[in-house]
Amino acid sequence: MSRLIRYSPFSAEPFADAFEGFLRPIRGIVEDRAHMDIDLSETASEYVVQAEIPGVDKADISVDIDGSTIRISAKKSSEHKIEKDGEVLRSERYWGELQRALTLASAVDEEKATASYENGVLRLTLPKRAGEAKRRLTIA
Repeated sequence: MSRLIRYSPFSAEPFADAFEGFLRPIRGIVEDRAHMDIDLSETASEYVVQAEIPGVDKADISVDIDGSTIRISAKKSSEHKIEKDGEVLRSERYWGELQRALTLASAVDEEKATASYENGVLRLTLPKRAGEAKRRLTIA
């Protein structure tokens, strides 16, 4: 059981609840396809980001670095068709774009950053920019 659903017998709109329950399986399929899990780890010299983007071609993934902000976007599409005796029983199509943005504590050195994509996992190695020492201001 991955999801628990709260049921209220005293709901003000019983028909709306029944309608939402009817669409719940469809909504679950779309939500699962439009999700990107991210793991972020940090060492003294770099950040490592691992983003799970299964079923996407690496040509459809883009990573933008702007100082300390990282934006990952991917175009995803799929088509599933079930036929029996030459007759289409069910056909589903999905297309869309996934996006995630992270703001890191330190700026990233864009020149030394690397990216690899293997088995549905995007791995970004983002070295911290050298010479970015914190400075405390004195109030005059």
